[in-house]
Amino acid sequence: MPDRTGLFGRTLAAAGTAAALALAMAVPAAAAPSTVEQDVAQLYQDVTDLYNGLPADALRGVDRLIESPIPKIGPRSRAAQGPIPGCTEGSLLTYANQLAAQLTPLENQAFDALSGLSQLYVQGVASDKTPQVFGTDGQYTPRATETIDKLRGFWDIESWNIQLVAWKGTDLGSQAKMAQTFSLGLAPAKVKDAAALATKVLYEVPALQGGRHPLLTLNAFSAPAGSLGGKRVALGDGLLDTVNLLGFDDVSVESVVGHEYGHQVDFAHENHPRNESSEMGPDAYGGYFVAHAKGFAWNSRTQQEVTYLDASIGDCFHSHGTPDQRKAAGAWGEKQATSQGNPNRIVPSATMIEKFQKEYPKLMPPATDQPAVAAVAAARG
Repeated sequence: MPDRTGLFGRTLAAAGTAAALALAMAVPAAAAPSTVEQDVAQLYQDVTDLYNGLPADALRGVDRLIESPIPKIGPRSRAAQGPIPGCTEGSLLTYANQLAAQLTPLENQAFDALSGLSQLYVQGVASDKTPQVFGTDGQYTPRATETIDKLRGFWDIESWNIQLVAWKGTDLGSQAKMAQTFSLGLAPAKVKDAAALATKVLYEVPALQGGRHPLLTLNAFSAPAGSLGGKRVALGDGLLDTVNLLGFDDVSVESVVGHEYGHQVDFAHENHPRNESSEMGPDAYGGYFVAHAKGFAWNSRTQQEVTYLDASIGDCFHSHGTPDQRKAAGAWGEKQATSQGNPNRIVPSATMIEKFQKEYPKLMPPATDQPAVAAVAAARG
């Protein structure tokens, strides 16, 4: 006689399996993180640990040209107020924000980690003792070299130890360079794996373009003597590419390096204002330099182009100055050069700082008065 019980049991088991499969298809389980997501998350943690392991004063005084739309693990934004009513940010910031808005959350996390890592490499490891190549294809190297040489002879500050270094996203593809960078603050046992993971993520996430996406290096910064790596100016390839795209290529290198060197002028005199003049002052010093007979002696049309470039990096958060304020600061500096009696005289740097600090309050009312004006208008309405 057939074993009907066994047959029935197998039938029920088969039916149960089918039901389980149907249920699984109807209510999918939470997807496990992909390998790329796991890699990016681990790299982000490695870079965070790296920054947390740096000496307390490693990033002190480092001043970036713009507040990047990529948050970065490194120095944080000083913008505590805003947005300023009626203010429209500069064209360069607008473009950078548009690029950032195209990123997925995963891509943004990868950019955050790698951009912070890249900045730390150029600040703490890179050196001008090796040949520096400026621009994605080296096209800006002669201009950058000429500009830093002129600046060192122009301003009356100690200049021999102010390095000009190239900030290149493609450096992220070198495990040796990344190992040097992680060694600055990560536990030694983790350095090799973290460096390998950084280069892996660089090519795992297509949006990074192997280090050539402009957002990775869309910035420049100046660092003082006491910070990690010492005195230096870093010039990002992404910034140069973007400035070129926006139509400022004729003045890009000279203007940006002149501005960043202006921070070195402030550093040399222990001038560390905690307001917009920290950025607008270097705009003024840079304007003075490019217009001066012993600087680049640029004509009025080119000087105007410089002020529009200054305006393009203006923000609306009581941080670096609005576009109008940045433009006015650069124009003021240019006027100091073109209106002085002896065109060959270079105003001492300490005097230039003092003169600008007296001028600075006159440049501020359009921004600082706007909230009060808006409040009065609201009360009247």
